[in-house]
Amino acid sequence: MENLTMRAFEYYINLDERGEFFADVRDSNGKTIFEIHGFDLFEERYMLDKYDVENLADHLVDLGILPSESSLTLAN
Repeated sequence: MENLTMRAFEYYINLDERGEFFADVRDSNGKTIFEIHGFDLFEERYMLDKYDVENLADHLVDLGILPSESSLTLAN
């Protein structure tokens, strides 16, 4: 398994219109490691809004998807 420690990850908002939302988190190679379909993470308060990468990162660490030493940023 690839070592993900001390790695940078990016959060991409791919679709946000007319009640639809799709986003994903990618590793430094551009591989998607987590997807968000719909508004469940907002409704369940894991994220305060679609730009809340800090709480998203904390949630992904809790799930074991990201190591605690990694960084997550909003992609441009």
